[in-house]
Amino acid sequence: MLLLASSLIGCGPGSDDGDQVCLDRANRENALFLTAVAAVLPPGGRASVDEWNGCDSADNGATLSVLVSPELRRDQLWRAFVEEGWTPASKACAPGCAEAQLVRRMDKRLIGIAFEEAARGGGLFVTVSAADGCWDDDGYRCG
Repeated sequence: MLLLASSLIGCGPGSDDGDQVCLDRANRENALFLTAVAAVLPPGGRASVDEWNGCDSADNGATLSVLVSPELRRDQLWRAFVEEGWTPASKACAPGCAEAQLVRRMDKRLIGIAFEEAARGGGLFVTVSAADGCWDDDGYRCG
């Protein structure tokens, strides 16, 4: 009985497998996100890249945060992304797309980005995440 109860709350055997599946998915998602922005944000234009995933709590979700060089301005980046095929996010995209300012379709996926000023003039963060809502509390449905 104790084993059953601990398994139900995620503490028993098999929960490590689920964690690894989630981490593998998050790694694939973040690799896709980095590929999506690579043309505009090549390695030389990135001050740092941080990956986030929700595998420790929600068992879903991944986000990439790229801090760009301080000399790059928001309007320059916006223009560069638009020139690479990114378009303003519409209200028609998935509910998880609310924070995206620009979106781009890559194969069957919709990727979104948002710009945010770093503290004390330290540059600009470009946050990259899925805008298609295919990985949520209902499972992973991302092709």
